Amino acid sequence: MFSNKEKKILQILVEEKENFVTSKKLAAHLSCSDRTIRNHLKCISTELEFIEGVNLCSKQGHGYKLLFRDQNKKQSFIQMYDLVNHTIQNDSDVEERYTVILNKLLFEHESILFDDLADELYVSRSTLSHDFKIIRKMLDEYNLKIESRANKGVFILGKESDKRRFIMNYFLGSQFLKTVQRHIKMDVLDQNLNLESLTRIVLEECREDNLKLSDFVLQNLVVHIALAIQRVKSGFSVPAIGTKLEKYSCERVVATRILKRVKEIIGIAFPDQEIDYITLHLISKRQMLHENFHVDNREFIKQDLLNSLSSLKIDDIYHFSSDLRLIEGVVTHLLTLKVRLLNEMGLSNPLLQEIKSQYEDVFYLTEKILNNMSFFSDVKLTDDEVAYVSLHFMAALERYKENTKFNVLAICATGFGAAQMLKNRLETEFNHRIHVVDVVGFYELTKDKLENIDFIVSAVDLSNLFFSIPVFKVSVFLKPNEVEEIKHAMDHMIQRNKSYHSYQAVRKSFEEKLKLFFSESRFFILKTGKRADIEQLLIDSLAVDETIQFKKDFLNFLRDREKLSSVVFSDKIAVPHPIQAVGKQAKVAVAICKEEVEWDNVSNQIQIIFMISPSVYGNEELKLVTEKIIALTEKNEIQRELLHCKDFITFITLLESL
Repeated sequence: MFSNKEKKILQILVEEKENFVTSKKLAAHLSCSDRTIRNHLKCISTELEFIEGVNLCSKQGHGYKLLFRDQNKKQSFIQMYDLVNHTIQNDSDVEERYTVILNKLLFEHESILFDDLADELYVSRSTLSHDFKIIRKMLDEYNLKIESRANKGVFILGKESDKRRFIMNYFLGSQFLKTVQRHIKMDVLDQNLNLESLTRIVLEECREDNLKLSDFVLQNLVVHIALAIQRVKSGFSVPAIGTKLEKYSCERVVATRILKRVKEIIGIAFPDQEIDYITLHLISKRQMLHENFHVDNREFIKQDLLNSLSSLKIDDIYHFSSDLRLIEGVVTHLLTLKVRLLNEMGLSNPLLQEIKSQYEDVFYLTEKILNNMSFFSDVKLTDDEVAYVSLHFMAALERYKENTKFNVLAICATGFGAAQMLKNRLETEFNHRIHVVDVVGFYELTKDKLENIDFIVSAVDLSNLFFSIPVFKVSVFLKPNEVEEIKHAMDHMIQRNKSYHSYQAVRKSFEEKLKLFFSESRFFILKTGKRADIEQLLIDSLAVDETIQFKKDFLNFLRDREKLSSVVFSDKIAVPHPIQAVGKQAKVAVAICKEEVEWDNVSNQIQIIFMISPSVYGNEELKLVTEKIIALTEKNEIQRELLHCKDFITFITLLESL
């Protein structure tokens, strides 16, 4: 998977055709530094190693260009990654730069040098100047000004009370705190003390003593205190800290004041141990408590976390490494976590059961990432600790969902009246998460209408048709259960990676259902052949036990289906099927060709053909088969194994392994 910037680089290289493009020219196009471009080009080169027929060529003194094995490979690559007339929005990248700049100005330093900041962010001076224009407008609303002086740098002028107001609104209304407040289904705080009020207390007390802590530390601290309140309410006790904290008198005084104010509001007294734990959070930006544990470990933890994400191939799905707020938030949390583990200070997590039951996938994903880090190779993380860290990943996924908009095609019988009602209901229920590209009647559905569509929402039964994108059958009124089904599916499209435990629970039943559709009598390994001959062979195998008219009707409906959109799902895979069911029983016939087959004018490398015959009596479970086929299109290694398989048992085993 390529990031937005990497797609923009690829688009430029594609448009330049046979010319070499220098990294300097690419940097100018993307308004970033030459070094940033080279880093992205390394990532692109690594990713292309897994894509057949495409290579990134570099020539010293000339630059870079893309090389394609043939024109078909070029076209499929461009289509797969949407590289034609593709305008990439870098809003998330820009927002992250704003966050870094404001963090430095408001939390970490009184002033920063402009050139140093440009180097750190890997952007040009002109890009940084534009960023500061936007930031100035943001600060104007709070009576804050940005000043710049020679040899002193850039800094913010204004009242401390105005700075606190800005911090509250910009930093601490983050998705991380929203996740804790909105998605964990339990009353963490007292009615008299909400999360916003607690955040204000922490911010005021920290800045009163000039504690320069980043927004990441503040957010972690707020959540820690919220859970500490729940711990005390539930009667949980925490172990005493075995390390002396006398030299951190300032931080301890601030921690004491914070809990004193909380006690005044909710009437609960906190033991000294809880004050010590808050003190740990407050000193997390300074030298830590263990003799071998210094602030330098922050960079080590960060790199260790990035390495874990990379080695587990998790970034191929989620792009966590490019999420500044996630990485900094997790690293900040892990700093204090490691200190507690070194001193055998475990914490109970009141949210553990809620997280494991409602966000099981995220919990096990977090556990996998942490256990893969060398930083924790000498300790065993408890479920309580993993659940704390999983809050950060939950927030990251929520941010990603909010920034991901799906293109949707709505289908009704005519495209009028009820169709507009369906469109309005979709836009009301899903708001910023979808874009209804068009509303069409069933008979207006054409290949062109399906271009760049992520999924279809239809008030007409399309169960006899199979597309390479999901289809949801709904009523025009869009019932609550239908809304939930689509929301769940959108989350799945984004996350795609199910936990091992969830997968195991459904695998056995799926394997049994899989065998209902496939048969050794409908499985063929061919050395060579033409499309028409292969189609006829598969149709003949599907016609067993069917009516006399089956073959003729099936072939006619096969051609009608192809008029809607291509049945070629990838470079190697075609999935022909009729526009209307004609068979009694749902069946699939398979042909594996040792030599490439020319399927149409565009696709001439087809080697795996799944011919699907839906049933006139219903096809609810057949979609499980199509999901497997879609999954196969993304698994080049399994495709290669299928091309070398010698019997039906090997084929079905490989299909089950997806």
